Amino acid sequence: MFNSYAHHRESTSTTESTRHSHNRETPLPVYLGTLIHTKTRKRDLVDTLFHLGLSISYDRVLSISTDLGDRICRFFQKEGTVCPPELKSGLFTTGAVDNIDHNPSSTSAQDSFHGTGISLFQHPNSDSRGVQRVVPDDTATSAAHLPQSYTIVPPVVRANVIHPYPSWRAPTKVTAN
Repeated sequence: MFNSYAHHRESTSTTESTRHSHNRETPLPVYLGTLIHTKTRKRDLVDTLFHLGLSISYDRVLSISTDLGDRICRFFQKEGTVCPPELKSGLFTTGAVDNIDHNPSSTSAQDSFHGTGISLFQHPNSDSRGVQRVVPDDTATSAAHLPQSYTIVPPVVRANVIHPYPSWRAPTKVTAN
């Protein structure tokens, strides 16, 4: 069974849990828990596998996901830009941006989708292979804060402009002779 005991060990420390230690997690249960959560998003399934000793708990999956998100946000704040950490520095990089419209003629928002696809391409050569950017392994526990430009949306005031629409006249009644 994964990293657990049939009973509690006698310990002098009451603050430390010997049932499950995050420092002793093996890769397979972590992978299985995150995979099942990613594919199904079902708490019951992840917790059932956890109780069978095959996976980490659902709460631990969420903790890992939150830690990864916070860590990459701190990396973006440190660099001052948001781009994938897999990109290498020192390489010529080109980008392509395109809009994505699925069923744009739909009158309801249920079956339509609009988005933007962004692709970045790096061009290494024999002289330069680029420098791998490393996401620091920090242990900060506070959540990263978004910059004000992400969180404060200024109000928009509509200008009172009178548009010169053509006047509409009712058709005149034509009498028959």
